[in-house]
Amino acid sequence: ESRGYQGNDKSENRGHHGNDQSEPCMTQEERIAEDHVTSLLTDHVTSVLDGKQMEEAAKAVTDISMICRALRVLFVMQVSVVFQCLKRKAIKYTNNEQLRPARVFVKKQYGIFSKHYSNTIKPHIKTHAKFLWGAGIVLTSWTVFFILYCQFFAESDFLERSFVGVTKASPIYGPFYKRHVSSKEKVALKEASMKEHRFNSFLSNQLPVNRDIPDTRSEGCSSLMYPHNLPEASIIVVFHNEALTVLLRTVHSILNRTPPRLLREIILVDDYSEHEELATLDAEIAKLPKTRHVRMEKRSGLIKARLFGAARASGEVMIFLDSHCECNAGWIEPLLWEVKKDRRTVPSPIIDVIQYEEFEYRQAVPQVGAFDWSFNFYWQVKEQEGNQTTPLIAPVMAGGLFAIDKDYFEEIGTYDTEMNIWGGENMEMSFRVWMCGGRLLSLPCSRVGHIFRDRAPYSFGDQSLTMTLYRNYARAVEVWLDDHKALFYRFVPLAKDVDVGDISSRVALRKKLNCKSFDWYLDNLLPSLPTEKRLLASGQIRNAKINQCVDTLGMRKANDTVSHYRCLPTREPGYTNQVWMYSKRYELVSLENCLDASVEDPDDLSFKRVALYPCHGYGGNQKWHYSATQQLIHEPSQLCLSVGDPRKPKLFLDKCSGAAHQMFTFTNIYIRDDFDF
Repeated sequence: ESRGYQGNDKSENRGHHGNDQSEPCMTQEERIAEDHVTSLLTDHVTSVLDGKQMEEAAKAVTDISMICRALRVLFVMQVSVVFQCLKRKAIKYTNNEQLRPARVFVKKQYGIFSKHYSNTIKPHIKTHAKFLWGAGIVLTSWTVFFILYCQFFAESDFLERSFVGVTKASPIYGPFYKRHVSSKEKVALKEASMKEHRFNSFLSNQLPVNRDIPDTRSEGCSSLMYPHNLPEASIIVVFHNEALTVLLRTVHSILNRTPPRLLREIILVDDYSEHEELATLDAEIAKLPKTRHVRMEKRSGLIKARLFGAARASGEVMIFLDSHCECNAGWIEPLLWEVKKDRRTVPSPIIDVIQYEEFEYRQAVPQVGAFDWSFNFYWQVKEQEGNQTTPLIAPVMAGGLFAIDKDYFEEIGTYDTEMNIWGGENMEMSFRVWMCGGRLLSLPCSRVGHIFRDRAPYSFGDQSLTMTLYRNYARAVEVWLDDHKALFYRFVPLAKDVDVGDISSRVALRKKLNCKSFDWYLDNLLPSLPTEKRLLASGQIRNAKINQCVDTLGMRKANDTVSHYRCLPTREPGYTNQVWMYSKRYELVSLENCLDASVEDPDDLSFKRVALYPCHGYGGNQKWHYSATQQLIHEPSQLCLSVGDPRKPKLFLDKCSGAAHQMFTFTNIYIRDDFDF
């Protein structure tokens, strides 16, 4: 809109650019020149601001955390328009005769403004000069400060909620989707897929690779705010003979639920797969952004394949995922935030369960990893009171899903490259991180679903799964367990026969990193795990009358019945089911479980069953005393552990009589129980 005066007429006239109703004070040439200048400026502004900047400026009004960025965009626009336009446009056409009408127009408008300025504006400026100068200085100072603050200091103060991701997108199906399948064919295809992959890959083929899943984050997670400038991540996914649609679903879940600015790349590492269905993988990922496929030259196992991927990663943070996962809403921000706060932190998501037959996505309760002396990994449920978003201290990580600073990963020694295929690397890394100055966390606000199979569907090369695990375990034990090695070998006696290879480089690494002792690790991370220093007795518990030992028979679930069986030699399979630890807290411990008995009425003569239950550390039904008369006395009921007919292998509680069927001996007794029956 322009303003002008016509002759002596003091009425104001307005004309709109592009209208047929032209400004009375303007000639046709002047209007053409004005339109030409406007076009030049409009074209230049459009060239200065690309689509992303325009979109960013538009979004700024909806999120106060983006004010600084919006201001920066506008500031750049103004500077660019003024300086670049003058330099590249105005100066270029200074001597151009085509712009003479424009110069005439500008000169005329300047004359009109000068007259108006002298008659109207200048007197007011003189009257209020001090106020205007003061206000101008204050406003300019605050503007400059705010721009500098945004530019140099406040980037980390841009807070925003975690990225929920794409929802209700059009379904995308994999290459093996079948629209019409008979019931008989479904059964056959399911059985074949279960045999091949140990999960229902046929059903996976029938599901969209970009399916929606429920948001399972803990209460309060969706309202948390994270800095805008979190580090970029390289996501490394190792696979071997994976079902194609399961692998693609992993990739789609990453792309759909990760902010693009936080994702540097997805690296799919093929550990020398042989299945024909993966032949179309390259064609599938060619459709996807930031995703590439690299292949090992021979079957090398998870550990070496992850190192192969890590060597090709360029992100500041690396996130390792299994190839049969689905990332949930807001999964990556909590991981990156913990690494940004402390580069020595190695966070893991809470791992939800994807049911391997029906592919149902199930929420997992907040839990952390732990282990027993046979190096079996198990989950400890953590009850959270109050704030449900607080990260959980994790003694051990599962190993399949975690984030780590790339430089820190190198500093602490990556993986033990002499471990084979898979297994035990999570224990070794957990000990190394904690004992050498880092920490492990499980994050309730980061959720990733995982298909848990009943067993691995692939081979372990020349060695069996068991011997591969034992060798990997033994390497970790020899480097990190100090004086506690004997407890491991007591529960895994076959591991003594394994050649662990050269461990000198790992021992030297521990010395170089100035790592703490394993006693420190146990005292601070697993104070309830029985050790010889925390035990009164250990070994087999033999009954004097029937010469059989207390035996779990391989049962490990809550409320499983405890029995008795012939006492086995150390290296015979099943021996570890007869190994017990009698702790200074008066618990009879088998791996992660304790001997437990619930007795409502001690005078009731009915059968009182003895069972396993996860150790809770509160005594009660799990508190036993070993008397000088070799009786195991259940403290709450004051009844004694008893055996009956050897042909009926059941343990039970009965009135204490001192008879032989209530007398037991331990293999090792360290300290006598001071209990006086």
